[in-house]
Amino acid sequence: VNPKQSWPNKKAIASSAGAFESIQKSTRVYSSFEEAVKGVNILFATSVRVRDLEKTVLTPREAINLIKNKYYDNNIGFLFGPEKAGLNNTDLSEANFIIQIPTNPGFGSLNLAMAVNIICYEWFINYHKKISTEISKNIEVVNKKKLTNFKKFLIENINESGFFKNKDSEKFETNVKNIFSKSLLTNKELLILYGIIKSLKNYEINN
Repeated sequence: VNPKQSWPNKKAIASSAGAFESIQKSTRVYSSFEEAVKGVNILFATSVRVRDLEKTVLTPREAINLIKNKYYDNNIGFLFGPEKAGLNNTDLSEANFIIQIPTNPGFGSLNLAMAVNIICYEWFINYHKKISTEISKNIEVVNKKKLTNFKKFLIENINESGFFKNKDSEKFETNVKNIFSKSLLTNKELLILYGIIKSLKNYEINN
């Protein structure tokens, strides 16, 4: 709304890190606040201070959940204030809800880019659950049977090395097993550990 610099400008293009082509067609510049919110049904304003207005204050996640569960078929707007002063009471009074991003109480202010990024992140994650699910599927954690076999293999080799000599072997075995039980090892990592142990064993035999 009524930016100090013309749009688009060289600084914005340079700062976009290649994203400018993706957003330029949907970016609009407005001369006034009233013009910008025309057609918006539900307006969320971001502010670190409520400024004595009686409004429902939500976290970004609560706001996105509210939109998804109650206002999904409405035109939604997010209002961000200027970098230095933020939104004033007049601006905030136009909003249906206020979003406060949880920050350190000692210094609650965020710069504009960070605030926009946080809201966009919450929106993206909520509407793209499949992406986060697919990422987790790519992490193939080893099953308990394979892990149990590895721990047996490890303990046998430790016993052969004499490490448990003059120690409380039962207690040490339990602690060693616990190291790997609490670690979410992948199949690839387990194979690497097998390889390391076998390599060390062959090194001892050859020397």
